[in-house]
Amino acid sequence: MHAQTGWDAQKQELSELISPTVRVIREVYEGENAHEMFQNDLNRALYKKIRFIIIEPTRLGEETERWIAVGNCLHKTSLMSGAASIAIGLVWKLDVFSYSFCAVSVFCTSLYSICWACDPCVEYQVERKRKNLMKIPVPEGASTPVVLVHTGNKIVMFSHRIVTLLAASFCAWKLYQTLQ
Repeated sequence: MHAQTGWDAQKQELSELISPTVRVIREVYEGENAHEMFQNDLNRALYKKIRFIIIEPTRLGEETERWIAVGNCLHKTSLMSGAASIAIGLVWKLDVFSYSFCAVSVFCTSLYSICWACDPCVEYQVERKRKNLMKIPVPEGASTPVVLVHTGNKIVMFSHRIVTLLAASFCAWKLYQTLQ
């Protein structure tokens, strides 16, 4: 291997400043507004799209984990109900159930779009697998109650919108066919 040139070293330092790998939100209470400081620190890390965020404060970690879980639930519910709407309409010709599942899909997609789509937390998932947690470069002395991993998958983010749009279009077409 060759020694790094000055320019290569500067590029590496600059890239580490722009996109560091790990950010630890430390549980250090300094004053009355500690929880707000933790939230601000987490928001800065989320907007910088840091690969791994380790949240030490238990309350903030639990709130973030719940927020991500509810967003995931809305995403999956809209996908499954949209797909069920189309499948039921094609296979069983039960329009009432098809419309009902489509309505659930539209509701979940709308709620997700209003509350979660603009939140930078949507690009993160909570890492729970011990095998993967062992690979994350955690700084010494950091406890790891909640570890967020940046996934940043835009296709997944928009997939439920596409399925909901297909289900709504399908149901509109079925309703048009019924009314003729």
